[in-house]
Order: sequence, then C-alpha cells, then structure tokens
Amino acid sequence: MASHRAPKVTGRATAAAAVVGVTAGTVALMPGTSQASPTQSLSQVKAEVATLNQQAEVAGQQYDAAQEQYAKLQQKVDGLQAQITREQSALDTLENTMGLQAAAQYRNGGISPTLQLALNSSPEKYLSQAGMQDQQAQQEAMLLKSIVQDKAQLAQDKKAATEALAEEQQVRSQAAAHKAQIAASLTKEQALLATLSAPVRATIAAGGGSTSAYNGPLPSVSGRAAAAVAYVKSKVGDAYVYGATGQSAFDCSGLIYAAYASAGMSIPRTSEEQAAAATSIPESALQPGDVIYFYGYPPSHIGMYVGNGMFIDARNSNVGVVWGSLDPSSKYYSYMPVTGYGRFS
Repeated sequence: MASHRAPKVTGRATAAAAVVGVTAGTVALMPGTSQASPTQSLSQVKAEVATLNQQAEVAGQQYDAAQEQYAKLQQKVDGLQAQITREQSALDTLENTMGLQAAAQYRNGGISPTLQLALNSSPEKYLSQAGMQDQQAQQEAMLLKSIVQDKAQLAQDKKAATEALAEEQQVRSQAAAHKAQIAASLTKEQALLATLSAPVRATIAAGGGSTSAYNGPLPSVSGRAAAAVAYVKSKVGDAYVYGATGQSAFDCSGLIYAAYASAGMSIPRTSEEQAAAATSIPESALQPGDVIYFYGYPPSHIGMYVGNGMFIDARNSNVGVVWGSLDPSSKYYSYMPVTGYGRFS
C-alpha cells in the first residue's frame, strides 16, 4: 500500500484550503462575531483548534488512567477492609477462648502462669522465655502465639488500608484536575469555533475530511479482528464522551477497548497503554482490526483501521465516532498527524 502517513507537524495545519471550500487567506467569520481576527488564516485556526483538541485528548487519557487506578485502589481497599473484618473476628474469638479458659481455671482454684501473663502483661516477653513442660502450658502458649500473630497482621492490614485510602483520595483529586483541564480546553475550542462560518466550522470541528457515511468497498476479515471491526462500524455516529467505553458513547481509546472486548480480548484502557501492548507494524502491513496512532508517541489519539485506507475513530466531542482516511486525496482524509501503527495478537 502506498504511504499515506500524514506529515509530522504540530497540530492539524496540513489540510489544503480547498478541502473546506474557502481560500487559504482568511477565515470566514460568522456575522456579528468579533472574537477572532479577520486576518487569521485558516491554517492558524486549524492549528489552534488542533492544539486545543490535543490538549483535551491528553487530559482525557490521563483522566482515564486516573479512573482506572482509582478503580483498582477501591478494589484493594474493599479487599483489605473485608480481610480486616475477618481478622478482627478471628482475634475476638481467640481472645474470648483465652478468657473462658482463664475463668474456668479460676473457678478450679487459680489461673496458670501462661494465662496470667497473657491477660496482665506482655505476651511477647513470655513467648521469648524457654521451656514449658506440661501439655496445658503448651496449648496455652500456642493460643497466645496465635493471638500475637493475628494482632500483628491486623495492625499491618489496617496500616495498608489507611495508605490505600490516602492514595485513592489523591488519585481522585488528580482525576478531577484532568477533568477540569478537559473542560477548559473544550470551552476555548467552542469559543473559537463559534467565530467561524458553518461550512468551515463543520470541517475543522471534524478534524478534516467528511463525516458522511462511507459506502466504498472494504476487505473481508475473519476472527477476532472481524468482530472488532464490526463493532466500530456499528458505533459510527455515536457520541464522544471523555472516559466512556460504551454502549453509545466513547472516547478514542474507550472505543478500541470496547471493540476488542466485544471480540473476547482484554486490552489495556488508555491509548498509551494500548500502544505499549500492541506489536508495532509498518503501514504496508496494515490489516483490518489494527490500530493507528495519532499525535506523537505515546499517542494521545487512536483509531482502528478497517481496510482500503479507511479507519474509524472516536474523533472528538464535536463529531463523535466517524470515518477517516489515510489517503490525502479522499474526502474522508484526516489531517491528524499519524505517528504509528499496531496490532493486538
């Protein structure tokens, strides 16, 4: 396949002005708008929108990673808390058993030295002393040792739970900060897009090319890749929502994650993790179901190749899940810079 890799440039400033049907000189503004300079070039607007989109994408992937980490920490905390409950119950049972033994011995004329020490002094000190001859003393020592060990384990698990809760709170704060970054970038982007005429705004918001349905030929595909490709094709037109993995809304990596989940394959959640997990391949080896990386490496955006130079991606919050092309001559061409390709085995 001929090379269709987009030039590695900053932002999305590579699309020709003819793609959007306006001259390359200035941007067509909406009547009555004054937020953008009337002398601002189309390439400048594209670059600015691209930068804002990329900032939102990066923050979105960081938000996804924080959410994933938070979920794992919550699972860890839940497990520790359940373990602490079990350990506390077992410790209570042991201590109750020791108390009952002491009460029985008291009614029979006294309490053994082992139980006296356990109830009134340091069990660790007693256990360090050598030699217990009679069977009762040995049984009591074993009971006492179990109590000491259980108390130590309980204290350790309580400390771990406290640390995990603190880390969980920190991750939650990080997620909130990333979400605020997303909102700030999108607010700036929408303000800029609002200054443009409708045709220009639609094309720039889409990231280049056309968002209309693709009716061209696509190669047949089998196995897990077939299921993943069928999934993304069925989601064209769905919404883009940061942090979403379906059923009707996705972010870029969320769409890839959900597509492979539908095919029975577990892959990482974020675009950075997905790129690390996939095997790197050249463009000439692309097959349907492979992934395409955009905006640097690790990528901040990812899409799925479906054949014939076409891909499908959850593009941005303006257009959602759409068709794209690697071919600059195609009306579906996206001027997002491609930086690599990968395959999940």
